[in-house]
Amino acid sequence: MKRTTLVLEDGCIDAVRELAHRQGRPLSEVVNELLAEGLQRRLASDEPPAFVLPSFRMGLPRVDLANRDALEAAMDG
Repeated sequence: MKRTTLVLEDGCIDAVRELAHRQGRPLSEVVNELLAEGLQRRLASDEPPAFVLPSFRMGLPRVDLANRDALEAAMDG
């Protein structure tokens, strides 16, 4: 097991301490269980990515993209 230091909100740590006390379990055991449950729920959810680039229909091309001369003329025009 790894040891670490966490900075937790007062209300959060108070609630975890109370839960550990009521269950008669060590604080670290309760924190590990809560973290594992939260991670499992997060990883199992089908949330969309945080950032999605928009896509747009642009229609059909106005020139034959394989015809270099027509493409150059359209870009110059």
